Amino acid sequence: MNKVDKEYCTLLKEILDYGRYKDSRAGETISLFGKSMRFNLQDGLPLLTTKKVFYKGIIHELLWFLNRPFNVHRSMNIKYLIDNNVHIWTDDAYRWFKEVVEKEIVQKKREFYFLVPTVDDELAMQTNETVSFHFWERNDDFKNNVEWLKQLDKEAFIDLVQRQVEIRMIVEKQEDGSFKTKPYRFGDLGPVYGKQWRAYGISEFDQIQNIVKTLKTNPNDRRMLCIAFNPDVLGDVALPPCHMMFQFYTYELQPIERLAWLCEHSNGEYDEWKTTTHEKMDELNVPRYSLSCSFTMRSNDFCCGNPYNIAQYAMLTYMLCEVCNMVPGELVYNGGDVHVYTNHIEGAKEQLSRNGSEIIPKLKFNRKVTDINDFKYEDFIIEDYYPDAPIKYALNVGL
Repeated sequence: MNKVDKEYCTLLKEILDYGRYKDSRAGETISLFGKSMRFNLQDGLPLLTTKKVFYKGIIHELLWFLNRPFNVHRSMNIKYLIDNNVHIWTDDAYRWFKEVVEKEIVQKKREFYFLVPTVDDELAMQTNETVSFHFWERNDDFKNNVEWLKQLDKEAFIDLVQRQVEIRMIVEKQEDGSFKTKPYRFGDLGPVYGKQWRAYGISEFDQIQNIVKTLKTNPNDRRMLCIAFNPDVLGDVALPPCHMMFQFYTYELQPIERLAWLCEHSNGEYDEWKTTTHEKMDELNVPRYSLSCSFTMRSNDFCCGNPYNIAQYAMLTYMLCEVCNMVPGELVYNGGDVHVYTNHIEGAKEQLSRNGSEIIPKLKFNRKVTDINDFKYEDFIIEDYYPDAPIKYALNVGL
């Protein structure tokens, strides 16, 4: 078993051995409070091998967070994920749809109608055009519309997500016959992670771009952090952020550390060098700083969520190293309510019985990327990943 799996399995066993039983929104758990793990990113990517992890979903979700995918109503929408056959948010989006129908239409007895875009959203954003709509369906039989929405199954819901169908709920009718509406597009989640990362608050402050700028201009700054937990919008999201804050930290590499990097990446050309100066290595574009990341989770499903979380924040750190010419340092995980759902206990015991691989996987990029917004799925190369078989942990989304 490698060091990554040992670190994870040690905490997993501690939760099972010493956790307290607690009820939660999504089911009974065994829970501990205030736990941490550390991973040396120089060793490789913290991608568990005691079970196979769906890293395609991790990469696509991270790109979904980063690439400003929120729609014209400033809501994150799962269409990008579904288009890429990633369904880690589908159950939460479907649950949120049901809540919107109940709260906004059934309880408030609002009339509504359906719209579909006449042009593709992505094309509209690229060309700075305003997305225009035409009626998809207008049914004046209010009761029948409500019943149709209430009975909509998940398969039909996914189809409407892919077609970008939208509900316009009538909030207030004006004297001139017009009316104010509240929109919901099938697949919306509200202003979750990506919206907060890239357009936080009233000013829509881009926290990610600010971190990139600071790393390049003032890497010793102690304010390189990103906050996803925005109290102003908690009532408007399908799920309050679990990984709620992350912070970056740099330190300046010693000449011998920079020289080691140069020798490793120069095919032996500089092996004969014994000493050198920072100035000479600056000329050769040798990284000057190491970059570490610490992320905090208020609540963490340790079997389903944590393997995604640690790999994803490691990937984000690697991406910033690529863009800012740094080397990866440490990844630090800080967990608040760290729990195992009781319906995951048998799977957790199975995972603890495994040895996994002695080799820690590696992450490389297929090309040189200089802009954090330019990463594509095809740029990520995972090497030396030899996991044990998957363990099918049920996804607990609650009501």
